[in-house]
Amino acid sequence: MDRRHFLTGLSGGVAGAALVGPASPALADDHAVNVEKSVAYPTVEDQPLINQAQAQRIMEEHDLAGLAALNPVNVYYLTNTIPIGAKMRWEYPSFATYPRNPEQPMFLVTTTAQLMDVVKRERWVPETIAYSGPANWLDYVGDDPLPATVEPEAATRGYAVRRDTPLGWRERAWADAQRNYQPAPTPAWGLARALKESGITRGRVAVDDMRIANLLNEIGVADKLTFVDGDNIFRRIRYIKSPIERELMRIAARKNHAAAMATIRSLRAGTVFPDIERRFQTECAARGNELTFILAGISLGLLPEGEIKEGEPFLVDAVSHFRQYHGDFARTVVVGEPSQEVQRRAVAQQAAREATLELCRPGVKYSAIRAAGFDAYKKAGSDPDTLIVNPHSVGLQHTDQPYRDDAPFRVGEDLTLQPGMTITVDLPYIEMGFGAGHNEDLVLITDNGHELLHDTEQPLLIV
Repeated sequence: MDRRHFLTGLSGGVAGAALVGPASPALADDHAVNVEKSVAYPTVEDQPLINQAQAQRIMEEHDLAGLAALNPVNVYYLTNTIPIGAKMRWEYPSFATYPRNPEQPMFLVTTTAQLMDVVKRERWVPETIAYSGPANWLDYVGDDPLPATVEPEAATRGYAVRRDTPLGWRERAWADAQRNYQPAPTPAWGLARALKESGITRGRVAVDDMRIANLLNEIGVADKLTFVDGDNIFRRIRYIKSPIERELMRIAARKNHAAAMATIRSLRAGTVFPDIERRFQTECAARGNELTFILAGISLGLLPEGEIKEGEPFLVDAVSHFRQYHGDFARTVVVGEPSQEVQRRAVAQQAAREATLELCRPGVKYSAIRAAGFDAYKKAGSDPDTLIVNPHSVGLQHTDQPYRDDAPFRVGEDLTLQPGMTITVDLPYIEMGFGAGHNEDLVLITDNGHELLHDTEQPLLIV
């Protein structure tokens, strides 16, 4: 009999746990994956990502004239764009501005090369200000340099355009962009122009990186602006998802779950972690997601003996993202037959899962979810000292939520669930000398409760 299956029927306790269910198909080729064809997602095109109503509330609460972003996460949130400079890990790849006044425009500030992407208009992107480079940079060095407060001349040369060949619509758009956009000479001067054109010329501006303040002060254009540390302000906006973000989270969660399950089904005794990670990365890519991370073993310590051992429980915690939005899924895995103790803990883990999911509804605090998880786990006969119960928001970041404003260091806030939050509850047990297990499901908080964003699985997966 093929022993690769999923544990079902846990609600009856260990004695009633039936090791039955659909067999996990053995893979003839452990490197084979089903590649998803390119799919259009009309529900997430041509719309801003940002929750504009939430942004307005938070800016009014903090008396802000607007927002300015440098962190690629926040630039993407405001502009629907990951500029090439961010992928190349430039120090100042791009900026975004967002004014409190809804009548004023928001801007993406990015390199001139990015115009070739932006003008295709294959997705929603705000107004764009491009920067090139200083054409007269020699005037700023030497014995008698110009001061930094004098704006340089911008280099204007673009890509060559053949004159005797008809251009398709995309190439015409590229050529028109080169001809019509007047670039700024540097990222800092581009940002200064964007703030001015956004109407953010005085008052308080929340910035997610205080280097923004340094850049603008160096060129002498920030005398009427007060910069405030805005990392947590951006988080307070982002953790309540807009309708388009909720749909992106659904897509990300389903793809992540499928990639994780395909990876789990491929596991065998003797498999080492680099092979697990590579397999998950491949399964994600085949479905249109990108790997964020996968843990397999005992948390960050990974496999205690460096490879999967038959009969030993380990956690698999798999995270990947679709268009920067994250899926998050975890389960307990055993290759071979689980012991009675592993099965008993799976029953306790399922009890904690059910108790915490029951509380995933508006008005419930994180602290209440934690207490319910520990209590259910203990009542099911397991030691709560081995358990972690950690509700957290998921979105553009794996932990996409605000922290307390009143502490001199980052301390998690005891958030109250609201419609539009996408959260998960980490439920790992970790005990060195025994092993580890996990249970984690991604949900959307709705007006009346929650929506599970991916298919469900039993708490213990046996391969």
